[in-house]
Amino acid sequence: MDIHRRRALRRAVDIPIALVTRHIDEPLLYWATDLSPYGMWVETPFPMQLGESLVVCFRPGVCWPSRELQVFASVERASWASGKKQASGMGLNFDDITAHEQRALRGWLRWRPPPLPKRRGRTNARPLPQPRLQVLAA
Repeated sequence: MDIHRRRALRRAVDIPIALVTRHIDEPLLYWATDLSPYGMWVETPFPMQLGESLVVCFRPGVCWPSRELQVFASVERASWASGKKQASGMGLNFDDITAHEQRALRGWLRWRPPPLPKRRGRTNARPLPQPRLQVLAA
């Protein structure tokens, strides 16, 4: 079995989340940009160390059956920005999400698109074509 294979397809989201760590007493507010029933990617300028445990609190959407999802998570991946095009962040694995919460999250995510792939090795994106303007004679 491939250890790098994902258990579920990640879905693009833009959800505010609160992280609580053992180092800081107050919740830290960040944005999750992709989500699966097993974890999420959080954009943060200062990713935590691999293996760090924390509590994640978020509300997936308006139609979510309960008020808020609160789970223990651990940092599985961390990435620091290498330029303006790449955001730094960390991948979190949900440690104690219940089977019921996973099913509900999977159902809520079902119709959301996967995140767009990021191109590697290209620093300059191709410019968009400019619209042609026609001057009409009066």
